[in-house]
Amino acid sequence: MKILTLENQSLDLNTLPDQIEEDIRFSVLDNSDPANPDFFFIPLIFLESFSSPSVVLDVGGYELQMPIDWNIAVGCSDSGNDIEVLPLTSIGDRGFEAFLFNPHTSFKPDFTPVKVINYYNDVKWYFPKVRNGQLLSVPIQEKKEPLCAYFIKDVTRQTEVIKYGELF
Repeated sequence: MKILTLENQSLDLNTLPDQIEEDIRFSVLDNSDPANPDFFFIPLIFLESFSSPSVVLDVGGYELQMPIDWNIAVGCSDSGNDIEVLPLTSIGDRGFEAFLFNPHTSFKPDFTPVKVINYYNDVKWYFPKVRNGQLLSVPIQEKKEPLCAYFIKDVTRQTEVIKYGELF
């Protein structure tokens, strides 16, 4: 799994050493207070590890692999309504568009089609510990200043919709 760092670069958590000397901060979209969603860079303190099936997604022509039991932020490029958080198991080929945004450099959000390409049975995952209601910014591009899609493991009724008008 990848995260967006404060330096506006993608960091692959599978390649992190056991001990890190520097302060690493990563981007989240905090929707724990739905009336005030915002982007933050929080310190990487603890990595959780688990094994689970995964899904390979095509997000705007870029391949991205995520745990199958996670959720993705989706929206509609035509309507500009609120952003919804849906399970990856519900995506299929149903015409959903992923919400893409780089909190460092984007001036407006992008929406691009998201499709399921493949599934894998058992993948080892590392991901940073985040609070309830925080969506992880996951870079989809392999470059500096990448666009990010937004994923969250556990969704509550309170956090399943991100108020677009409050975010921008």
